Amino acid sequence: MPFGFPSHQGLIAPLWRRWPNAFDVPAMCVGAGMPDVVDACQIFIRGHFGQSVGHSLAGLAVLGMPLGLGLWALLHAGARRMPPLSNGHFPGRAWNLGLAAFARGVPPSQVLRKGPFLLWSLWIGGFSHLLFDLISHGGFPWLMPWVPKIHIFPEWWYAVWTRVSLPGYESPYEIGPHFLVWMFLSIAGIVMLFYPAFRGTQESK
Repeated sequence: MPFGFPSHQGLIAPLWRRWPNAFDVPAMCVGAGMPDVVDACQIFIRGHFGQSVGHSLAGLAVLGMPLGLGLWALLHAGARRMPPLSNGHFPGRAWNLGLAAFARGVPPSQVLRKGPFLLWSLWIGGFSHLLFDLISHGGFPWLMPWVPKIHIFPEWWYAVWTRVSLPGYESPYEIGPHFLVWMFLSIAGIVMLFYPAFRGTQESK
């Protein structure tokens, strides 16, 4: 999968840059990481990482949305207490752009009044994660837990060139055509998210 952060957030950056008032950017970015967060929490139950119910439509609605709202509030509380960085180098620009996004976003004090808007932003972010993972993985987990992961692509998509053992994973990771898509999306997401910081520009207000 593209990295839970920053790739998934970068892959949807064109949406909020094109329509800055249509989404709460911090909530959208939190939502984009929630399928991985939910499934990472299950390591204490399953004993290993990997896609599970967090990458399903039901898991996103039942677990990802409420947990995402809580994480959004925690990040807001932290961001509003963090000072901007004065240096003009890339890390400082990226940090300050992140703080500015929280400053422009819906504050936690308005969570009840702006609840539907926040949930919409969380959902779009979370659904984008499921969509991008679908084309960078070998399985279709959207209907879990009722339907296990199934294959929906042609057989050549599931070709395995080699396998790599990764810490925390039950089975070796399969390297094949989907891995090339994963590499492309991961790099593209990082570039798109940090593009303004690379160029030293400001996000649209």
